[in-house]
Amino acid sequence: MQTRACTSQLGSTLIEVLITVLIVSVGLLGMASLQLKSVSLNHSSYQRLQATNLAYDIADRIFVNGAQARGGNYTIALGAGAGSVAASDVTKADINDWLAMVDRLPGGEFSIGPPQTMLGDPNNIRNYQVIVCWLDFKNKVDAGREDDVKEACDDQTDRDFITFNASSKH
Repeated sequence: MQTRACTSQLGSTLIEVLITVLIVSVGLLGMASLQLKSVSLNHSSYQRLQATNLAYDIADRIFVNGAQARGGNYTIALGAGAGSVAASDVTKADINDWLAMVDRLPGGEFSIGPPQTMLGDPNNIRNYQVIVCWLDFKNKVDAGREDDVKEACDDQTDRDFITFNASSKH
C-alpha cells in the first residue's frame, strides 16, 4: 500500500516548478518593459533639459550684446540659418554657435522673435521669444524629408518644444 501512495504523487513537484517558472518569467518581462520605458523617458527628459539650457544660453548672449539685440539683429525665423541674419560678426558668431548646439538635438530647430518693448514700461524692458523645437522619440520622421521638423514645430499637437521669454533692460 505504501508503494502505491508514493506513485500517485509523482509529477506534482514538476507542475509546481513549471507554475513557479511561469509566474517568475511574467514578472521578469514586466520588469524589463518597465526598465525600457524608464530609459526612453529619461532620454526624453535629457533632451528637454538640453533645450532649456539652449534657451538660457541665447538669452544670455542677447543680454550681453544688447545693442545688436535692440536692433532686432538676433531675430531669426524657424528653419533659417545664421546667414540670414544681417548683423555684426559677434551676432553671427552667436547664432552660428547656438545653431551648432541646437543641431545636436534630433531634428533641432529654433526661432528668435523680434524685441518687443513692454507697453507703458518706463525702464525700456524688451521681451524676446525663443522657441527651441525637436523631434522626440515618439514622433516619427520619414527618411529624406527635410520639412518634417518644421511641420512638427508648426503643428501644436505633434511636437516637443520650449518657448522661453527673456526680458532684458538695455
